[in-house]
Amino acid sequence: MEKVYGVKPDVTSLDEDLKQLRSQKFSKESVEEIKNWIFKSVLKEEVPSPALLEVLKSGTVLCRLANVLAGEDHGIQIKYKESRMPFVQMEQISQFLAFARQYGVPESEMFQTVDLYEEADPASVYQLLKSLSRYANKKHPEKFPVLGPQLVEKRVPPPVKRKPDHLKATEMWSTQEYGYMGGASQSTEHVVFGQRRNIL
Repeated sequence: MEKVYGVKPDVTSLDEDLKQLRSQKFSKESVEEIKNWIFKSVLKEEVPSPALLEVLKSGTVLCRLANVLAGEDHGIQIKYKESRMPFVQMEQISQFLAFARQYGVPESEMFQTVDLYEEADPASVYQLLKSLSRYANKKHPEKFPVLGPQLVEKRVPPPVKRKPDHLKATEMWSTQEYGYMGGASQSTEHVVFGQRRNIL
């Protein structure tokens, strides 16, 4: 049988399918909205012309974004510098990710450093930035607008009233449900043990 090389199989992996689904969520308009949020709303700067991932790749914009969002809440500012060295750029992206975790973004909405640096999964980068806007808006709604829906507070259900432990079992249980026979005994049910039975 002749082998065919270079032909892509019809079946894709689950990771590829999920990556494709995530990327379909973000149109050019929604990516531009994220870009405007970073530069216009938070950093108060002109929006640069290069693509968003290209602008974020060095990590300096992300570190500046984190420092503005943290403000007086954390007191600790991320140190960063302009550099073309990959190690420095990736370290700065990692620092931003650590800040996002501390800021409250759940792990399920985080991205890996390579997702941005190597553009392995751009959608996960956009997802984190949208999520970050929600947490920033929750902390300071007067300063930072939100991208998409706002965070909603979880409502705690009221406590269930339980009967005290000192109540008798018969008061807690439904006696009919558990086969209570209303005080039946051998004499009331005409059951005789140890004697002959008359079978008529």
